[in-house]
Amino acid sequence: MKQWKNKVKQDIKELTNREKLAKLGVDIIEESGEFCRLPKLGFVLKTRTLRSRRYLLAISSLAITPQIPGLAEVGYVIPETLDIDQLPQNIVILCQTYLGIELAQLLNRLGKKITLIIENSNILLQEDKDIIQLIQAILEAENIKLLINSSITQVRKIEGKKWIQAGNKAIETNEIIVVNQRILNTNRLNLEGVKVEIENNKIKTNNKLQTTNPNIYACGRAMGQYSLSNIAQYEASIAIKNTIFYPIFKVNYDYHPIRMLTNPIFSRVGLTETQAQQQYKNDIIIIKQNYKTLVKATVLDETTGFCKLITRRNGLILGCHIIGNNSDEIINIVAYAIKNKIKIQEIAKLFPPYGTISEILFKISRQWQEKKNREKKLLNNCLETLLFWRRKWSQ
Repeated sequence: MKQWKNKVKQDIKELTNREKLAKLGVDIIEESGEFCRLPKLGFVLKTRTLRSRRYLLAISSLAITPQIPGLAEVGYVIPETLDIDQLPQNIVILCQTYLGIELAQLLNRLGKKITLIIENSNILLQEDKDIIQLIQAILEAENIKLLINSSITQVRKIEGKKWIQAGNKAIETNEIIVVNQRILNTNRLNLEGVKVEIENNKIKTNNKLQTTNPNIYACGRAMGQYSLSNIAQYEASIAIKNTIFYPIFKVNYDYHPIRMLTNPIFSRVGLTETQAQQQYKNDIIIIKQNYKTLVKATVLDETTGFCKLITRRNGLILGCHIIGNNSDEIINIVAYAIKNKIKIQEIAKLFPPYGTISEILFKISRQWQEKKNREKKLLNNCLETLLFWRRKWSQ
C-alpha cells in the first residue's frame, strides 16, 4: 500500500514538474519576500524586486495549536505529519473540520480504534439535518465512538498514557490527532503595508476577488472558502481574467460541487434545504430518492445513501445533495444543469442506460413530474373525462 501511495504521488507530481511549467512560461523563485508600497507597488526579494500591474495571492495555511491546557506538553500529531505505520492502536481525533471525519473513517477501516471528539453542536455545521444524521449513523455503525458538543478542558499524561478530559468524560488514548482550523501563512508578507486587510482569518475580497488593494487579488485558501482544488482552480481562473483584462468577472459558487471523501462519498452543489427555504419560502419542492431503489446499487451491495434534489416550483434546480456510490460523478451533471439553468423537466426526458447509478436523477425527475401533475386538479379531471369517453366510444 505504501509503495502504491508513493507511485501515485510521483505520477501526480510529474504532471506539474518544473520542466513542464517552464515550457508554459512559468518561473519558480524559491525565495521569501514581502510587498513594498514605495516608490511603487512591488514584491521585494533578497536580490531583486518583482514588479507587475497586478498580483495574485495563493497563500498556504499553517496548523495552529488549540488552546487546550496540557496539549502541547503531552504532544499530538496533525494530518500533515501523520505516519500511518507509526500510529498506535488507540487514537483520539480532535476535529473541527470535515477532514477529521474522513480521517476517522479511514483509520478505523485500517483497524484502529477511533474516538472522534467534536466541540461543535453537530459533525457538519453547514449541512442539512438528514445528511448529518446519515453520516453520523454510518460512523457509529462502524464502531467509531463519537463525542459531539464536547468541550475539551485539559490533556494530561498519566503512567505513559494520554488522558483527555472532554465534558464529564475522561478518555485514555495512545495518540492524539488534531484536525483543527488553520491560519493563513501571511508572515513577513507586509500585507498591512500595502493595505490588504485580513478579516476572520481570510483575506478580505470583493466578488471579483480583488483585495482592499485593487491591484492585488486572492484565491484558494486565502479566500477562506472550501479548501478544495476545484474551487481554488475556479477562483484562480476568475482572478487571472480580471488581472489580464478588466475586472468585470465575478465569482459564483452556486454551481461548483463540493465533495467529502467518506465512504459512501458525500457530494453537494448549490443551496442547502435550509438556505433554499430562507430565500424562496414556499416556492420550493424537495424530492428524495434512496439508493436502494437502484439495480446497480443492489448488485454491488452499496444501497446506503440517497439523493435529494431541491427545486423551485417552476422546475429550476437550486441544489442537490447525494450520499452514495459515484455521487461525486453524478453531482457534475446537476452542477451543469444549475449553471445553464436547465430545469428538472428536461432531465425527465433523458433515459439513462438501465443498471447505472445515474438512473437516480431520472427517477427523481419523474417523481417530481408526478408530484406536479397531482397538483393540477383541473388537468387531471379533464384527462379522466377524456379517457372515460374514449372507453365509451370503443365499446
